[in-house]
Amino acid sequence: MKKVDDNLINTYVPKNELIFSPIGGVGQIGMNFYLYGTEGKWIVVDLGITFGNSEETPGIDIILPNHEFVKRNRKNLLGIIITHAHMDHIGAVGHLWPQLQCPVYATPFAAAVLKRNLKELKIKPKFLKNISLDSNFKLGPFEIDVISTTHSIPEPNALGIKTKFGNIFHTGDWKIDPKPLVGKNFNYEKIKSFGKKGVLAIVSDSTNSNVEGHSGSEDKLKESLIKIIKKIPNRIAITSFSSNLARLETFAHVANESGRVVALCGRSLWTMYKAALDTGYLKNIKPFLDEREIMIYPKDQVLLVCTGSQGEPSAALSRIANDMHKNIFLEPNDTVIFSSKVIPGNERSITKVQNELKERNINVVTESDEFVHVSGHPSIEELKKMYNWIKPEIVIPVHGEYHHLKGNIKIAKKCGVKKGLILKNGLLLKVAPGEPKVLGSIPSGRLMLDGKKIIPINEEAIKNRKKMLYNGTILISLAINKTNKIISKPVISSKGFFNDENIKNFEKNLIANIYNYVKECKNKKIVETLLKEKIKSFSQKFFRKALDMRPIIQIHIIRI
Repeated sequence: MKKVDDNLINTYVPKNELIFSPIGGVGQIGMNFYLYGTEGKWIVVDLGITFGNSEETPGIDIILPNHEFVKRNRKNLLGIIITHAHMDHIGAVGHLWPQLQCPVYATPFAAAVLKRNLKELKIKPKFLKNISLDSNFKLGPFEIDVISTTHSIPEPNALGIKTKFGNIFHTGDWKIDPKPLVGKNFNYEKIKSFGKKGVLAIVSDSTNSNVEGHSGSEDKLKESLIKIIKKIPNRIAITSFSSNLARLETFAHVANESGRVVALCGRSLWTMYKAALDTGYLKNIKPFLDEREIMIYPKDQVLLVCTGSQGEPSAALSRIANDMHKNIFLEPNDTVIFSSKVIPGNERSITKVQNELKERNINVVTESDEFVHVSGHPSIEELKKMYNWIKPEIVIPVHGEYHHLKGNIKIAKKCGVKKGLILKNGLLLKVAPGEPKVLGSIPSGRLMLDGKKIIPINEEAIKNRKKMLYNGTILISLAINKTNKIISKPVISSKGFFNDENIKNFEKNLIANIYNYVKECKNKKIVETLLKEKIKSFSQKFFRKALDMRPIIQIHIIRI
């Protein structure tokens, strides 16, 4: 592959060629957003989110992919195809669709989840198009085979994308589960059939490319959890990804087998559960209790299924851990089971929650202690099977950090795949005809959902939030009259400082200097500008010298 062209491409009409670009989802786990183009048209596969944290994006919970390129080229956009209903694949649809205005294609369960999300955003779902499981449909120059796989949610789909210039197999999130508890079986035959047609490239899930063996079956996990929970006295809280419906059914069976009643704690769990009922899933289990109903039961009969497996501050488990939940509480010798893996980047937030629980003498069980989790992504042996079925000429690894992507290519090459391409988000790749070639880069990166407003990740407001978080704020107010005399003592307010003596010293020195600054201002027309400059300069020097801090300094001058 030729050296990357750094030219930024804002608009592009694909010619007689096959184009691929990962706008999100490469070098990370989450925010999946993939673009395919041929013969003048584009399609998008998935439009997901990732989550913010208090250190990088204080006050921001949801991070969206930058959709600028697709927005600018939307006249040639045929639609968005959703592989499955996890938030890192569909969560951005409602927020970004108003600027894209195109059809969205999804199988029934993903459509049901989307409808609930859109209802919260007060968007009518008229643009949602239901596609059948294991179906085929055409979008302009693209022919799409929808192929059922297995994952941790109903209706995960791989996409066989057929074009005049070659076929691409887009795996989506998958694993090989011989006995899935929820949804259809893995469609081996259709995948093998697509491979026999000749596959130019596979866009391949890389999450567990460094994990030996197979990912494991949900059915085997169910057996393990029953054994573990039967031995545990007192209340049990268990947490997993809220969209893991296969795990939700597992928890229901485990509760029934171990003589416990089970409640859902967290809004996103209820959203997924109701979407499952809407589409015919989870109807063979007892209905879940509301969190307000369960605390009246004896301790040894309670199983709480909670949001917050990744330590999210606003999730149910975090609030339970710091004893701030309005309906649920845990006591010493109760147990919390983390039936989930740690997503890279969430280590600190998860450890914080676990430490809060341990400090209160609540037992914590993770996958390093017991068999309490199976992944929804393929391990090495499953990836080998996929490459042997598909036999692609090129592997393009996605959905993983760099070491995952590199590991995926290593496996593919051992299976006879000739070429592996590690891309970065935003690179525009011509896959065919001829040798693959990067044409340049398109706008990518991240956007933040700040309340209802979508803003760039490097917005000045975020820089200031971080600065306030670590260095505090100083507000200085003073009133001057028409003759530029100070008519009352300046008022200084501070936030985020622990040593009142330092603030008193600052006030004393600054106020003395302010009167001198006014006298120095000979040009009465620019007195406000000069005053602000001098006050700010003095304040910055004082806090650097006294506290080695750089607070946000705001100066208000009021004319009376």
